[in-house]
Amino acid sequence: MNDDTIIKVCAPAQQVSGVGDLALSLMEGVGRSDFQDRLTHSLKRHIAIDAGLMLLYRRDAAPKILFNDWRTDRGLSDIRAYLQGPYRMDPFYRLALDNGDDGLYRLRQIDPSFDRSQYYRDYYRHSGLHDEFNVFIGIDADTKIAISLARRHAHAAFSGEDQDFLQNAAPLISMAVLRHYRDLRPEGLGDDGSPLQSALAQAVRNFGRSLLTDRECQVAQMILRGYSVKGAAEKLGISPATVKLHRRNLYAKLDITSQTALFSLFIDAVSSASNAFEDPLATYLSPAGALRPH
Repeated sequence: MNDDTIIKVCAPAQQVSGVGDLALSLMEGVGRSDFQDRLTHSLKRHIAIDAGLMLLYRRDAAPKILFNDWRTDRGLSDIRAYLQGPYRMDPFYRLALDNGDDGLYRLRQIDPSFDRSQYYRDYYRHSGLHDEFNVFIGIDADTKIAISLARRHAHAAFSGEDQDFLQNAAPLISMAVLRHYRDLRPEGLGDDGSPLQSALAQAVRNFGRSLLTDRECQVAQMILRGYSVKGAAEKLGISPATVKLHRRNLYAKLDITSQTALFSLFIDAVSSASNAFEDPLATYLSPAGALRPH
């Protein structure tokens, strides 16, 4: 990699343990008043994060803090100083509003000389942080939501496995955030999580039944629950080669090519479903019988 090039983290999706659990956790939070807490808590079950921030970036306006669990030795961090001006020098802020594509970015990659910058000298070095990812989600042409995930100096930098997990998780996070902030009305859902969790479990069991064979549905369920090919084969009592065959066939029928695309399709379909006890894809299919773009 050329350190002088802004590098967007965009490696192909990989099968990462826990992604299925994360997808369901994100779905449980969509539309709820504590969505931000649930999102951050879901991520922290799979990756160590010292500071989580969710910011709303708009052109010609100071960022708005949507969520902050950044704790210092003195308690919850007060980031008012950041909002009073230093944000203008923040590499993430500049990239987000400079038509930066949606996706996952790492601080050391978008600005390799960051520790020699004025922003670092004046603000960041006092924060106690030393490694940071941001997930950008575009709401409209002038608005982005940025989810910041950072590590303190007391802990090691994010590992390659951490980065792989976040690469896989970023499209799912984006889908959930868009559903929550742009497409849904949060007041429409109740506060009790148990019925929703039950409905989601039912949706996983029914997903694809209007389009896939029984065995393809079973393989899809295993993928949505985070099983590897070997784990799914053991669970279903078939060979790994047979699992791969059914996976290839169901991907072709759903017009997708990856595990991440399957999770995104599941989230979109469940969000559109009116009855969790039927196949979510049944209402997601267009009148012409083709899948909507996802």
